[in-house]
Parts: sequence; C-alpha cells; structure tokens
Amino acid sequence: MAMMDNIDFLISHIRHSFITSDDTGMCELIIDSENNNNNNNNRSSGGLYTKRGDWGDQSGAMSDGQDSLDGDISHSYDILPDMDYGAHRRRSNTAQRLDMMRKDKQNKGKIKNIVWKDPPTTLTAEERSALFEKKEIKVDPPPKMSKMTKMLREYSERGDNHFSEYAKFDGRSCVGSTKKIDIFLTMAESDQRPYPMTVMVTTSAKVQELIGLICWQYTTEGRRPKLTKPVNHYCLHIAEDDGEVDGDFPSLDNREPVLKFGFGKLALMECTPTPLPKSSFVVTINIPNRGFNKFQLETLNIPMRAILEKVINRRKIRTRTGLNYNLEKQSEPGVAVDLDSSLAHMDTMEFCLVRENSTRGGEQEERGVGETSNVADSLTSHQYKSYMVMMLHKLRANTEVQLGISGEKVEIDPVQIRSSLRLIRQKPVTHEADSIADCDVLEKKSNGRATFRLTYLTEHHYKHHDFEADTGMALEIVHKLKNILELRLSPARKEFISTQDRKQRKRDSFKFSV
Repeated sequence: MAMMDNIDFLISHIRHSFITSDDTGMCELIIDSENNNNNNNNRSSGGLYTKRGDWGDQSGAMSDGQDSLDGDISHSYDILPDMDYGAHRRRSNTAQRLDMMRKDKQNKGKIKNIVWKDPPTTLTAEERSALFEKKEIKVDPPPKMSKMTKMLREYSERGDNHFSEYAKFDGRSCVGSTKKIDIFLTMAESDQRPYPMTVMVTTSAKVQELIGLICWQYTTEGRRPKLTKPVNHYCLHIAEDDGEVDGDFPSLDNREPVLKFGFGKLALMECTPTPLPKSSFVVTINIPNRGFNKFQLETLNIPMRAILEKVINRRKIRTRTGLNYNLEKQSEPGVAVDLDSSLAHMDTMEFCLVRENSTRGGEQEERGVGETSNVADSLTSHQYKSYMVMMLHKLRANTEVQLGISGEKVEIDPVQIRSSLRLIRQKPVTHEADSIADCDVLEKKSNGRATFRLTYLTEHHYKHHDFEADTGMALEIVHKLKNILELRLSPARKEFISTQDRKQRKRDSFKFSV
C-alpha cells in the first residue's frame, strides 16, 4: 500500500498504461505537455510540486522532489514505420478476415449453378434449327461522308497530275512576290470559255513555267476536256477583257520571265493553228502609222458601221464631237465608204481607218508624239530602263534625277550631290503603274531639249511632275509610258481620259455659244 500511496508512482503508472495501450500517441503528447507546464510553474515559484503539498511527508526526503520527479518521467517507445500511426486506428486481422468473408458470401449469392443433363429424347434437325433460328441483321445506313474524305476520293479518281512539277510556281502557297493573271482557256468547254481562270504565279517563273502551272491548275480543278499534250504544245497570247485573242501580237516567248510582261489577261492556246472554217471571212483594217487589225467574220451581211465599232473598241480610240473616224477602201484613198452598207457590197476585204477631215499621210497620232504600234516596242515597253533627266521645280532649283520606268512602277531617284548649300533635297519617289494617268510632251525648245509632264493620281487628286531632257530621250520616255498605259488601261487612266473629254466638250460648247 505504500507504493499505492506514492503519487509519483501512480502518475508514472498511469502514464505508462495509457502510452502502451494508445496506438495514436495522443496520450503521450497530452500528459507530457501538461507535466512540463506544471514543472515550469513550480520552478518559477521556487516551491515544491503543488500536487504533493497535501501529503504529510514534506521532510528532507522530498527536498529534492523536483529532481526525482524529472528523473521518474519516462518517454514512450519510439515511433517505428510498421506501427502504422495515423489519423485512423489500424483494423485488426480478425476484422479484416470477417469483412472478406462477408464479401465472398455476397458474391456467391449472385452465382447460379446449372447442372447439365442429357435430354430425355433425341431432337430432329428441324427441332434443333428451331432452337437457334437465324435472325435478320438490320444494316445501318452508310455513314455520311466528310468533306475531306470526299475530296480525297475525288482526287484519287482524277488520277495523277502530269504537270505536278510546276506546282512549285503556285503563288497561293508561296511566301514572296507573286503576280495575278486571268487566263482564258480556249480549249475548255464552250460554257467555260468566257470565264477566265485566275492564276497566282511567282515572279521568278518564266513563261514556259507559267504555262505548266496553268496546265497543273487546270487538271487539279478537274476541268474538261483533259490536257494530254506536254507543256511545249501550248502557248500564251494577249487577250482582251472579253477573252478575245489579239491576233496582232505574237505569242509570248517561253524563255522570257513573267515579270517582263505587264499583261493582266492572257489566253492559253495550242501552238498548232486551228484552221478557219470554210464559212469564215477575214477583214483587215489598216491604221496609218499604227499597224493593222484583222477580224474574223462568219457572214458578209454585216454593216460597215459594226466593223468600224469593232476596230475602235479594239484600239480603245477616243471619239467625241469633232473627232470621228471613217473607213476607206485600201485601194481608194480619200473616198469614205457608206457605213450603212454591208460588207458584201464592198468588193474588198481590206480597208483603212481615217479620221474625219484628215488624209492618210497627214494624219497626226492622237495618243502622243512618236507613238507607234510596233509589236516589238509594245512587248519591250514593260522592261525596266532608267534615264538621267532634270526634274523641274517652281520655287527651288531644278534637280537631276534618275527616272526608272518598268511595266509595274515608275521610280524617281535623285542623284546625290556633295554640297551642304542645298537646304531642300529631293526625296526618292515611287509611283505604281496603275496610278499613272498620262504622259505628254509640253514643249520642244530650240536648244535641242524638251519638257514633258508625268500625271499621276494620289488621294483622289491628279498631280504631276515636270521633267526636261534631250528631245530624243523625252520622246522615247513618253512613247514608252504611252505603250504601258495603253496596254494596262488602269482606272486612273480611264478617269483621266473621261475628265479631259468633259473639259473639251465644255470648251467646245463655249466656243459655239460665243
């Protein structure tokens, strides 16, 4: 009983009992924490342990009770990995086995055992077939075909494209400078000929490669009839806006680069000429100093006025009050034909276009000095060429510039002058060919030089640059730009011509009213 009366022994016994039976370890933390707090309080007060103050023995045996109390405090066993301490107590093996037995019993309740027994009687073949009747399988409708599958199937049906080697010149899948051209296909079906096929070609390609690209795109799009001949059996010709092939110009040279030519509409034709039908008639119209035009007609019962309109539209000649044109027989100069008569009454197939109140030899060109319709000049006018000219200014000194002209643009680059006295310097200027409206000679001087004016459209206003050069060089520049403007016929050019016509009509009406 002496040990049971010892409070230190009781506290130690209770602690060890809780620690050894508690798997969570929480008792050890609570008892140890509470004990340490009490010890700290006793040390701060300098007295004995308060829980032992009521006992009778407070002699010297307990004078060192604080030390003995600290020495009696024991710690729990070290935590080991296999003790599985955590938030939940580990289940015993018996409980786990009982749980497994319960689950097995539940699973066995779902299983049904069937004992195989031989049938008492032998079944016939018909009875056996009745046991396993053949069922009809419903076939689902075919799935809808995606656009990608349809395109792949159509592509496989078309077969191999014999012009695949020219696909690399397709500008639609190329990063860099490209050129857009409308191609009229003369070999296509009749309902597709009036509609051109748009082709994007790289500017590094040559005419031969452009033809191959056209054939490749033609085959890829599945057009009919199929192209079976190689690329060298086709050629490109200049075409009008309505798709009519201009027979006055030869086919483009296959060895030349595409960038050399500034035509926006071309026609693909077979190199072998197609014989004309027996019922076709060819009419030749000569234009003094500007070549000729040939027209294919299916009948002779066509008025001469219709032929006159054809040549005016083909040449894009401006007609206005006081500036009309007539047709004369080539063998009878100076005698105008009756425009209301038919071609069958003319007894000839060759005529000449003459302006009213003019003669063939003395007729001046309407579109500028020195302009001709030479085929070579028209084709080479789109090639780049530079000229050294003087740019004229009103409020400052004239500037020497390098004038570069091509079928795509006009560049004005000032010549660098090493001088610090010039306060205002001319900046480089570039004008796209479609923004050029006109170019004309203003004055021919007695010293062998001439001035000419370049008119361009910018921000819905017409402006101009004036230049001075030798007379021969000035005429060459004007002639080159005139050819480019005539072949391109940009919206800026059309609007400028119509504006000039309106001004001329106003001046004429003012003269007649006076």
